[in-house]
Amino acid sequence: MRGATWGWRTVQGLYVAVVAVLAVLGAVTGTSLPYLLAVAVTLPFGMAALVLVYGGYALLKGVGGLWASTTNADGDDAAWLSAGSATLNVVLLIAAALANVLLLEYLRRRSPRTARR
Repeated sequence: MRGATWGWRTVQGLYVAVVAVLAVLGAVTGTSLPYLLAVAVTLPFGMAALVLVYGGYALLKGVGGLWASTTNADGDDAAWLSAGSATLNVVLLIAAALANVLLLEYLRRRSPRTARR
């Protein structure tokens, strides 16, 4: 039974690592495709993460804009805003993956078929 638990934990860790790599890839490249793949992989909690990503960006821009400019002279986002939102995106997507792992573990333990493990 211990071997099965070790293998299950490895799969869970790999799942979270894949989501983290996708999120970091999206943050580094600044493209939406890796983010969308990370959201798709983290469903159902990925939808909550997506909503929080947009809300978090607005909060960063609104509150941070009180002390620093939110745009550069060319109209792009300021570096602090880009870095902050990219970091927030990565953290939220990894949190969604961890929430999925916890949900799956809870459902697995509740199942009568796997309750003996």
